[in-house]
Amino acid sequence: MRSLQSSRRTFLRGAGVTLALPFLESLTPPKLFAQTVASPPKRLLYWFIPNGVIYSSWIPSVAGPLNPAALPACLQPLAGDAGVTGDVTVISGLDNLCGAPVGQGDHASGLAAMLTCVPAVKTVTDVKLGQSADQLAAAAVGKLSARPSLELGMAKSGSGGNCDNGYACAYAQSMSWNDAQTPRPKRTDPHDAWLYLLGTDGTALTAAQQAQMRAGDKSVLDYLLAQSSAIKPRIGAADQMKLEQYLTGVRSFEQQVTSSMSSTNPQCQATSTGPANSTDYITRLNAMFDVMEFAFKCDLTRVITFMFGNAFGPGPMPWINIADDFHALTHKMNDAGVPAKVAACITWEVSQIAAFAKRLKAIPEGGQTVLYNTSWLVTSDVGQGGPHNHDNMPVLLIGNGGGAFKSGRHLAFVPEDASARSLAGTRILDNRTKAIAIPNTNRLSNLHLSLLKNAGVTIDSFSDSTGPLKGL
Repeated sequence: MRSLQSSRRTFLRGAGVTLALPFLESLTPPKLFAQTVASPPKRLLYWFIPNGVIYSSWIPSVAGPLNPAALPACLQPLAGDAGVTGDVTVISGLDNLCGAPVGQGDHASGLAAMLTCVPAVKTVTDVKLGQSADQLAAAAVGKLSARPSLELGMAKSGSGGNCDNGYACAYAQSMSWNDAQTPRPKRTDPHDAWLYLLGTDGTALTAAQQAQMRAGDKSVLDYLLAQSSAIKPRIGAADQMKLEQYLTGVRSFEQQVTSSMSSTNPQCQATSTGPANSTDYITRLNAMFDVMEFAFKCDLTRVITFMFGNAFGPGPMPWINIADDFHALTHKMNDAGVPAKVAACITWEVSQIAAFAKRLKAIPEGGQTVLYNTSWLVTSDVGQGGPHNHDNMPVLLIGNGGGAFKSGRHLAFVPEDASARSLAGTRILDNRTKAIAIPNTNRLSNLHLSLLKNAGVTIDSFSDSTGPLKGL
């Protein structure tokens, strides 16, 4: 084992398995300790909801404090059992005109621009975009955790070809990008994501070890508990309790995920081609929430991206009795009964967001909670599914970024020059270029810039930003 004070992170190693431990103050060099314990970790969570929203059921009628008793219909789960209205900022009027396509292709181009705020080059083979906000954060603060970032989703990425009217599948399946040519594939198997979190960059479980763990023959802790006994005499009582809680959590979560993701459920294996349109989706979704909660609670990563589905996804929602394809429904908003079905899909998404927010809010940290110390951005590829617009994007900012941002309110923005929206809406390349050049301040990139700076990324601009978003 490496020196216990050789870095901020401490690891247990054995039998080719590595377990990254949470931050233990007792093992931190005094100088580094002084730099790192002044405040709790600041985390970033980026969350994709496909197909946009219905403005009338999403945007509060007035700006200012949110009234839990008067939330728009699709946001009401925030005020229900979750009780997280006070932790949410609804932001309306932000534009991401970089997501407007050339011709058709709004979903792929919109998703591609969600975290990059860069117009995707319309191509099927030679993709060109830009580094996404999450990876900019991972590069800057990733060294403070075991894993720089974690990319999760309910539908796989990585397939080639044309996925949206001449836009490559890479644009339609990935919101996280290392650079202009390299999308980051997401993990869709919760057990695989969990094993990734517990490892280190230089160590991987063998296929035999993974098979053993899936079969329940060998636990990660069975390999590593002996190593933990060597650490305990060197740490204080508070850290000993923290270590015990962490190891207990690993054991419990390992058993839970190994059981729920066993080989008897092929929809949840690494070879799965996408989410099952059944209650199996919910089983896997809840396991993904367990992974994300565990990652944040134990400070194994500070940057997570999560996607309910790829562009156009997640398809039918039989768990709420919606047998029609969600995306297809958004194109039939004038048909009888369809708006209610679309609203039900969006409300279900918000109910899951609210439930996960409640879980993060229940974890105490530094006199506050993990949710309080998190900046969680929820947005989509388009504003509304029918018109496929890229202005007035649906945006929720959940958490307070460690105290930097006020919550429990509706922030409403308007462009200084409305012609930008009209130009981008023509879906003509030259007009989109002119639209982006208009220096409006109601830009999604301005919000990205604010979140990145608060998380510790030293930058003065991001993509087409004109400055930090005012009023946060």
